Parts: sequence; structure tokens; C-alpha cells
Amino acid sequence: MERVIDGGAVTATAGKTFPEVVHDESAAVLLVDLEQRAVLFANVLAEQLAPGVGLPADIEEWSRSAGLRSSAGDELDGTAAPLSRVAAGQPVRGEVVTAARASDASAPRELLWVVGLPLTGAPAPLSRQALVVILPVRAHDAVRRTQARAEDLHARAVIASDLAFTISDPRQPDDPLVWVNPAFERATGFAAADVLGRNCRFLQGPDTDRETVGRIRKALDAGQPVSELLLNYRADGTAFWNEVVISPVRDAEGTITHHVGVQSDVTHRVRAEVERDAALAEARRARRRLEFLARITDSLSQVLDPQAALQLLPRLVVPEMARWAFAAVVDGKGRTRQISTTHEDEALAPQVRRFQELHATGLLDSSTTLRVLAGRQGPTLIPDISDALVSAGASPDMAATITALGLGSAIVVPLRARHATTGTLTLLSGPDRPPYTEDDLQTAVDLGLRGGLALENARLYAEQRRSSETLQRSLLTPPASPEDITVVTRYLPAAEAAQVGGDWYDAFGQPDGSTVVVIGDVMGHDVSAAAAMGHLRTVVRTLAYDRQAGPAEVLDRTDRAMQGLAVHTLATAVVAQVRPPGPDGRRELRWCRAGHLPPLLLGPDGTVRPLPGTGLILGLDAEHEREDQVGEILPGSTLLLYTDGLVERRDAVMDERLEELRAALAELAHLPLGELCDALLARMLARGSDDDVAVVAVHVGGP
Repeated sequence: MERVIDGGAVTATAGKTFPEVVHDESAAVLLVDLEQRAVLFANVLAEQLAPGVGLPADIEEWSRSAGLRSSAGDELDGTAAPLSRVAAGQPVRGEVVTAARASDASAPRELLWVVGLPLTGAPAPLSRQALVVILPVRAHDAVRRTQARAEDLHARAVIASDLAFTISDPRQPDDPLVWVNPAFERATGFAAADVLGRNCRFLQGPDTDRETVGRIRKALDAGQPVSELLLNYRADGTAFWNEVVISPVRDAEGTITHHVGVQSDVTHRVRAEVERDAALAEARRARRRLEFLARITDSLSQVLDPQAALQLLPRLVVPEMARWAFAAVVDGKGRTRQISTTHEDEALAPQVRRFQELHATGLLDSSTTLRVLAGRQGPTLIPDISDALVSAGASPDMAATITALGLGSAIVVPLRARHATTGTLTLLSGPDRPPYTEDDLQTAVDLGLRGGLALENARLYAEQRRSSETLQRSLLTPPASPEDITVVTRYLPAAEAAQVGGDWYDAFGQPDGSTVVVIGDVMGHDVSAAAAMGHLRTVVRTLAYDRQAGPAEVLDRTDRAMQGLAVHTLATAVVAQVRPPGPDGRRELRWCRAGHLPPLLLGPDGTVRPLPGTGLILGLDAEHEREDQVGEILPGSTLLLYTDGLVERRDAVMDERLEELRAALAELAHLPLGELCDALLARMLARGSDDDVAVVAVHVGGP
């Protein structure tokens, strides 16, 4: 069996296992006098294990005060106890014990690894002393494997000596080393003969942190223990991370006689922490990038006007990602159709305007913007925009303007949607920011995709909305008004949807001189609803005019016509009829509701009341019979009909909104009819509406 101390199978096995056994924590350190069998020195962690023990202290007394027990929990047996054997001059090659109390490095009854090394070969009086190191064990199974493999004292010595110990003498000039153990030689590559008598700063190198060295020196000068992580260098020049714990040893008079150092190579731990920190930093960057893109997407999704979206896009990236930025939509000949520029410095507004003017006069074929727009070049990172200006042949005026706005690096990405490039987005870092990186380019590419889609959606929405409104209004012809009756209508499309609505209104005269006013709402918001609305409006108008029918008859016949013509929809409606004045000059008002909200009648005295009555909505039962409601409408009165978009709101009760409308109508009664309608819309729709709104107001003339 091989028993090689400085190399070979035993050394390799022990050295490979030992890092599993001992946790990278500071150690409790004792200095034991072999002649007196007494503890002369205990560092802070050792004092925490046996508090209140005055030094020097008998070694057995210190062990009892610390409550040291075997790993199985048994009391330690007299002279066989690890510290007793150390006091007898015997090395302890690594044994597991527990202590009753916690320290800053260990918990109560946590497994502790005890190493005792007589300072053989050290100068007097150290040669008559021994060093004891107690440090926590984290991997219990590894301890058992290590002890099982350590088949003799030589192997155990290898395990124990994997900790590097040093002792220096501060009473001598420059605090030189007076003793090092073999582990120090193996860890650093320096032979003991070459380092004894020298200060251990020979381990320092070009990247050793001078502030850390300064903290160590300051603590030692103050007589304080110190623990630091230091980048040191081996004899062959390779760097390693060294966790250094140095404790001062004092004599009976309190004078510092030595410095005891425990050193651990924690390079693997530091590298793991660096890799972990790098991974965490990358995760944080990725999260910030996603949050940034999500904020931009959310902001752009709320803008439904293409011009507003183009103006918003560069504002969303300045100043977080750029000192200044611009988005441009360019036609096939290189002429800027639209451009939006934002700069974080508002004082440069004149230069921003000048840049937009120059950009609009046309771009050179060699410009990055045109190449990216035409698909001849992909997303581009420009390390130095000044070089790009020269290579593109920019005019002196353009070069001076861009220089005033800020050079630095730049990123140009296409604004793409549905496999087509609609424009470009350019970000400029400015000279006072770090240049853009590939990560920034990738973020900008994602931004271009999201921005391009938002611009395209806004454009399609605007086109659809224009088409919707054109269709809707084409079906809502201007109302006819008799000489002594004024009819005013208003229609507003939904604020949050580019869909064709089903709201309609109508006003026309019957041959007998009656005025018929209709308002209705087909359920749905699509082309089918608009088509149904057109059908119903025509049917109601035709039926009311043909036979000069009353409101109830018109709605009943409309129900039957819907069934016969297979108009499969549901709708609410109100038909009101203002009859010509009778011999006594009084006018009769007839009305009928088909599930619609009640009209409001504003009397000449300023009072407002809802018209009573109800009825089944259109499209449910063609055999249902309705009845007219009859009343009088006085000269100077105003009848208001409206669709539910005027009063319906998700966060309000309908009855409260109807009362709000009644009060507003009473308060605004003094206004001319057109102004009255506009004022009602402004007040009731101050927060917009999710639905179309139609309003018809009928004023009966009078004295």
C-alpha cells in the first residue's frame, strides 16, 4: 500500500476529499503551551466556544468549558481527548467533535473538525507550543469517507495539513514569518526556507486589492484580529483567492508576541460566486429588458391613431435607452413621409426641428435608414455615428445638426409588421453614455417589431374607423323638420372600438303633417349589426309613411316584417309622433317603446320628466301587440331621445345615470337646441363611452 505524504495515491485521495469536509468559514484558533499544558491564546471564535475562561487556562478546563464531546455525543475520555493529546505533544490529524455553544462560524453541537499541530521547527518559544484549529464540518458523509480512507497517521496528516498555517513575529522588523506548515508550501509553491524571515506580502501581485491590504495592516497595527478575502499569487505566478484569518497572540502582560494566520484557498468558491452573480446579473438584465418592452407595448397598444403612435414611440425610449431617438416612415423614393424625433434635452428643440426638416428633404441612397428600410441591410449597430456621417456623405448642415444633438453610437432597426417594413427606428446614445452593445441591438430589434406592429394596427384601425363612420353616417340622413318644429341629431361612434355600430335615428314628416321621430339600437357591433340597422331604419320609415300609422302599429308591423324578411336580430327602439296642432292649437304626442330607454320631455317651465310605458324589444315575438302612449306636448317643449351609450357606464348604476341626464337637461334648458345637444354630450361623456351614441332632440315652437 502506498503511503506517500507529498504525492501519490493517499495524498491525492485525501486532498480531493478534504474540500468536501471543511466548510469555508473562519476557524477557532488556540495556541497551547506544551510544558504548562495550558491554552495561552484563543481567538474571537474560540472565546465564543468557551466564554469567560481566563487565559492561560488548563487545556482540560478549556475543553470542559467548551463542552467538547465526541461526534456520537459521548464525553471525551481524559487523556484520549484531542486537546489532551495536543497538550502531550502529539499531533491530532483531524477528529470530529461537537461544542455546547455556537460561534459566529458554527451552531451548537454542530460537527467540528479539530486539527492539532506541534510547532516543531519553529523558533523558541514557539517550538514548545502547538497550534489547534477548530472549524465546522458541513458534509457528514464526506467526513466518514475521509476517515475511512485515512488508513494511517500519515494519510490523516495529509488531510489535516490541507489548511495552511503561518506564524509571524511582529516584534521583529516588518513582522516576518517564523513558521509555516507544509500545506502553506503546497498551496503557494514557496518553500519554507525561502519565506521564513520575510513578510508575507510576497504573495501579493499586480491585481491584489490595495484597500484590502490596507485594512489588514490597520487591524494588525491596532492589535485586532482580521479576516479578509485577498487575491494572492503562487510562486509560479498563478493567482488564487486566499481567505486569510490573522489573530494576534499576547503574553501575560498583554504584549503581542506573534500573529497566527490561517489561510484557505477558496478560488473555487469565489469563481462559483462570480458565476452566480453573473447569472443573476444577466437574469436581472433580461427581466429589466422584458419589463421595458412590456411597458412600451402597453403604452403603444393604447394609442389608436397612427400619427400619435409614431410621435409616442421615440418618447418611450428616451432617456432610458437613448439620449435622442427618431422614428421615420419613408416613401419608395426616399422622401420622409412622417418623422418623429425626441431629445432628452429640451433646450435642443430648435436643432430637433432642423433635423426633421433636413430629414424630410430626402435621404441619400447610402444612408443606413434607406438601406434598412429597403431590406438591403438588417438591424445595424453603428459604433461611431461620426464615421457613418462621413461614409454616407451627409451634407454639412445635416452633419452639424446631428453633432449638436449628440454623436456617440447608434442603432437602426426596421419597424416591421406582417412581413413588411413600414419605417425605421433610430436610437443614438450620445457622447456621454456607454456605446451600444449587441444586447442593446437585440432589445432594439424587439422594440422595432413591437413598434412596427403597433403602428400598423393603428393605421388599420384608423382606416377601419373611417370606413365605419362613413358607412354609419351614410345610413343616417339629415332629419326633416316642419316649419314650427326643430329637429337636431347627434351621432358619436364608440371611443374604444373601430366597429360599425347599430345605433340609428330618423325624423320625417307624414302626409297629414305629423312629425315622426325614431331612435333605435340594434344589438351588436359589426357589419351585420349595421346591415340590420339599415334594414330596420328603412322598414320603420316606410311603414310609418305609407299608412300614416301610429307608433305602436309601426313597431308591431316592423316586428312582423323582420320575421318575414328573415332579419334575425334584436333591437330596441322608440317611435314618437308629434301631431299637427288641433283647432284649439294643442298638439298631441304619441309614443311607443320597444325595450328602449325612456325619452325625456323638457316642458316650457323647465321641468323634465321621463315618458312612461314599456314594451317588448323587436325580434322576440312578432305576434306581440303594443299600445300607444298619448300625451300633450306644449309649445316651447323639447323631447329628447337617446341610445344607451349616452348613459351606460360600467362603474355607475343606470338609475343614477338617468337621473344625472335629467338634471343636466333641466340645467341646460336655456341653450339653443344644437348647443343643448353638444353640452349634454360633453357632460355625460366626459370620460368617453364604450358604445355608439345617438341623440335626437325635437323642439316644438311656441310663444
